Amino acid sequence: MLKIQSLASGSKGNCTYIASERTSILVDIGISLRSLLARMKDANINPLSIGAILITHEHSDHIKGVAQFAGRFGCTVYIHKDAEKCFTRVGGINPDFVETFSQPFEVEDINVAAFPLPHDSEYCYGYTFKNKDAKISLATDLGAITPEAMQSMLGSQIVLLESNHDMVRLRANQKYPVWLKKRITSAKGHLSNNECCEGVATLAKAGLQQVILAHLSEENNSPTLAYDCMCEFLRERGLIEGRDIYVDVAEQNKVSIAFQID
Repeated sequence: MLKIQSLASGSKGNCTYIASERTSILVDIGISLRSLLARMKDANINPLSIGAILITHEHSDHIKGVAQFAGRFGCTVYIHKDAEKCFTRVGGINPDFVETFSQPFEVEDINVAAFPLPHDSEYCYGYTFKNKDAKISLATDLGAITPEAMQSMLGSQIVLLESNHDMVRLRANQKYPVWLKKRITSAKGHLSNNECCEGVATLAKAGLQQVILAHLSEENNSPTLAYDCMCEFLRERGLIEGRDIYVDVAEQNKVSIAFQID
């Protein structure tokens, strides 16, 4: 059994909960400790049950609350060995709580594997989680779905995948300078709604049952826009939301429902 629940998702902070029957993991803590504890209470998650914290990359909206949570609850923080040097400069994480890895590893009964993502960070990773026949993948903050990322996610029943922006809305946003628009749409920026749709269509052919659209831009996207784009894209390919695949949206200030694979 594996479970996934978004506790926060967006440019103002990210945190995702992964759980099995024996343990649980937080992927990123980009919100304050106070906010996280309030959301965990709303989701009926005991902070003492967290067996590990995983880091995707060093941007503040992903690590803001890591040091405080790890220090208070004594959690091990797992960081890919190639990215370790990034965290000597940011994050303030006590080295006593840090474990580095380069190969897949186990957190109790959850197998964890990382795969690189193209982003404007020195090192950025997505993750797969396996428990028996259940597989969940997570990938946000990526400018493109690389062949390696797609291969890693194939076979997942649930995927949390970035659907950051609508291209039309981004282009029309006069508050964003040209350089910022280029950064967002670059191969090391963020995934658009359409790019996310294309990835999900491929994953659906390999058994994807549930997609959680994540890391939506509050300026250049909306939950309704991302959801409608995905449903229409899938429908054009003969896949009906609610019948062939389920679509949900992770939001910035709202805890999602919990999705489970037995």
